[in-house]
Amino acid sequence: MSEYQEKAKECKCCTKHVPLPTTLKVYDNIVMCPTTYYNVIEYKRMWESFGSRPAGSIRKHFSEYVQQIVESSIDKL
Repeated sequence: MSEYQEKAKECKCCTKHVPLPTTLKVYDNIVMCPTTYYNVIEYKRMWESFGSRPAGSIRKHFSEYVQQIVESSIDKL
């Protein structure tokens, strides 16, 4: 397996990326695919906009993984 394929495995948003992401992003020292990264950014923006955890009707549009990443970064503040 190529180094690129190994690096792409660092994103834990799903069990297997198909196709593999062509770039990887880092948020709070967590390597992730661009889709997850932008979902994290948007979920955090919403959290900050509301001043607290978004309602379930909004959370259902974000994976548990995305929610965990944002909630752990909020806890650090």
